[in-house]
Amino acid sequence: MYSRINSGSPLGIDGMVVTVEADISQGLPSLSMVGYLSSSVREAGDRVRTALKNSGYGLPPRRITVSLSPADVRKDGAGYDLAIAVALLCCMEVLPREGLEEYMFLGELGLDGSVREIPGVLAVAHFAEKQGYRKIVVPKGNAAEAACIDGIRVYGVESLLEVISFLEGELILDPTPRDVTRTVLQEPGHDISEIHGQKAMKRGVEIAVAGFHNILMTGAAGAGKSLMAKCLPGLMPEMTYEEQLELTKIYSVAGLLRGQGGLMHLRPFRSPHANVSASALLGGGAIPRPGEVSLADCGVLFLDEFPEFGRGVIEGLRAPMEDQEVTVSRVRASYRFPARFMLVAARNNCPCGFYPDRMRCHCTERQILDYRNRISHPIMDRIDIRIEVRPVDMEDLLGQKEEEDSSVVRARIEEARARQLSRYEGEAFRFNSSVPQSRLLDYIRLGREESLLLQQEYRKGTLSARGYFKVLRLARTVADLEGREEISCKDLTEALFFRNGGLSGEEGGEGI
Repeated sequence: MYSRINSGSPLGIDGMVVTVEADISQGLPSLSMVGYLSSSVREAGDRVRTALKNSGYGLPPRRITVSLSPADVRKDGAGYDLAIAVALLCCMEVLPREGLEEYMFLGELGLDGSVREIPGVLAVAHFAEKQGYRKIVVPKGNAAEAACIDGIRVYGVESLLEVISFLEGELILDPTPRDVTRTVLQEPGHDISEIHGQKAMKRGVEIAVAGFHNILMTGAAGAGKSLMAKCLPGLMPEMTYEEQLELTKIYSVAGLLRGQGGLMHLRPFRSPHANVSASALLGGGAIPRPGEVSLADCGVLFLDEFPEFGRGVIEGLRAPMEDQEVTVSRVRASYRFPARFMLVAARNNCPCGFYPDRMRCHCTERQILDYRNRISHPIMDRIDIRIEVRPVDMEDLLGQKEEEDSSVVRARIEEARARQLSRYEGEAFRFNSSVPQSRLLDYIRLGREESLLLQQEYRKGTLSARGYFKVLRLARTVADLEGREEISCKDLTEALFFRNGGLSGEEGGEGI
């Protein structure tokens, strides 16, 4: 007897339909599995055989062949177990084969016949809905996650016996209700009012968030760089449904939603340690998984002690910062992971962290120069805003002055974001920082005086060609924060100040 059942697998953050075919015929008793399978999939034969036996349906002593197609794409994981079991039960005529073509089955089987959670269900369910599937059977723990997709009925099951009873019509399962208000648990961030003083740093961060610009904070240890970075998610506007869905798919594929359902409503904040590998940061592996740059999608990637990261790791950021995605290529497949993150990097002035306090800093000029040169010019050139952070003044630290909280700053940022969304309506980009160079002059026009100012700065040699256009994007964001469509010399001056390493503190504040 022959049967055919539909299953699926994540491919990047998209999905792929995997057809499970089973055949039971005369011959020596055996169970062979084919279709470019990893060891975890080949082991499915033993899991399924034992799960069927413990559920009361032992396999017959015949030649059994199971094929997973397409055969030119490597399959990995235990998510095909349930589909293989259903295909074999159809061959054994325990289940009817009619009507199952509209179903997709996902899930790992325990030896007792239980159906266990698997990663990547949301990505597969989204892809299945686009391909016209209207019913999907998944583990109970993944049901709320898959039900975020509209237009497909999700049935959560706990055991193989429950699946059999459901398909035989003896058990009625209600589809899991769609609830996009259900939230994946996330840690809340800090409020910007916790930071005393640092007027210029706060202004630079406000500009960075408003236009989604990359930022580097350089300065003394303990000045508030790390705390400021942790405040950033709270300054960002709420995510759209499309952003929530994309981010949740990434976390689903990464296996970070175990035991949770719903969508991620808060923007992510990822802070990998300096010893992170290039594969862990950018994504990859034998079966590619999203890295930290993708887990920070729509949010913040914070790299503290930036020069301490491996040079290969830092240089690997070039492509994601430009392309806003990571493509991991293998011989027979390519995996795409979005990486629309805002890079926030922090570093000290020297290896010991005390420079320019020469009473405590004993680093040589060569050590300080080598420390700063660990970040190459191409990477620095891709960072829009660079801020020199000074220690907090005693008056600010102990003063009773009330600082602006995140809600006030976020309101100004949301107004600037609204102007950008209106300006770039219908375009593939949404932020000033993302406007491609070929379209820049369509949206950013300078008057004669402003053009002369920027040309004069370029002739000084302080700006590269890339830096020239980044200043234009920064000035566009500054004007948006001020509620103006025209870019003034003041906007350009402020953009140049932050592009060229503005000083935090009163001196920097007056220079803006």
